[in-house]
Amino acid sequence: MDAQEVQLDSYPDGTVQARHFRIETRQVPEPHEGQVLVRLRRLGLNAGLANRIGGPDTPYGPSIKAGDVPASDGVVEVLESRSAAFKPGDLAVRKSPWRSIDIAAEDELRSIPALGSGIPLEAHLTILGHTGFTAYTGMMRFGEVQAGDSVFVSGAAGGVGSCAMQFAKAVGATVIGSAGSPEKVKLLGTLGADAAFNHRDGAVLDLLSAAAPTGIDLFYDNVGGEALEAALEHLRFGGRAVICGGASQYARGSEVKGPSNYLRMVYQQLTMRGFDVTSNEDLRPEFEAEVATWLRAEKVRSVHTLVIGFAKIPEAFASLLTGGNSGRMIVDCDS
Repeated sequence: MDAQEVQLDSYPDGTVQARHFRIETRQVPEPHEGQVLVRLRRLGLNAGLANRIGGPDTPYGPSIKAGDVPASDGVVEVLESRSAAFKPGDLAVRKSPWRSIDIAAEDELRSIPALGSGIPLEAHLTILGHTGFTAYTGMMRFGEVQAGDSVFVSGAAGGVGSCAMQFAKAVGATVIGSAGSPEKVKLLGTLGADAAFNHRDGAVLDLLSAAAPTGIDLFYDNVGGEALEAALEHLRFGGRAVICGGASQYARGSEVKGPSNYLRMVYQQLTMRGFDVTSNEDLRPEFEAEVATWLRAEKVRSVHTLVIGFAKIPEAFASLLTGGNSGRMIVDCDS
């Protein structure tokens, strides 16, 4: 059986663009015992993957070289099965190569409910997927968010940020979000933000001070750079910062900048903690149960930008890196 796959064609000199990828056709073998043949239904894209293109190996995966097929989490449908755990028609989440049809070992798949559950496929890659789990792990386990906290989320209209903001609201926190366009700021309002601002409208510290004049207790960072410095300056005594990502610093090589005001952590007894979500798998059952309850109670919702067509993966990934998404960037591979 033939399948299409997206390969890295060349290394970028600067920002990754669609032209740095190519689409090739390859033959997929028959599944062996303990394997299944799967079709890619939805593919979720992550900005952090850009750091591995021509870069070093990371805890999230090896360096991506020319000719390699990138991978990110996707929803797949089982077409053929040589596994007792799966039958044709079953749906699962998998760290999926950017390939339309593929062979997967049964232990690579995490089964998800059938469509009859009423939860759309996209939700398993957003609010109930890896981005949601990342947001939940950082916000709940490492941020220790609680009712009454004042929480600032940078990149709050992105995949992880939009989930982090909603989870903080669900437990009763006051939430301030930043985003990069008027449209995204408006989106944050629909997600329940108590205040939101466009970080392009001025100095982030001034904007944050206006949005949270009495300070913040917790900062959930997806952006780094100026946002991180502003948050450190505005955290109350004993405040916490959770570092999930640094989109403003990705692919900058030696030009990456850290916070110049980090000594304020000493005077204000602040804590700053980074985390690796893959090391917190024990939290998943709690996450799935609590967020599914919130989802059905309409306390939270999936936020995503849907691009139609497998062949659009390179364009969707390039658009993601320039902020062309609200929520997670997802490709509908059914067409």
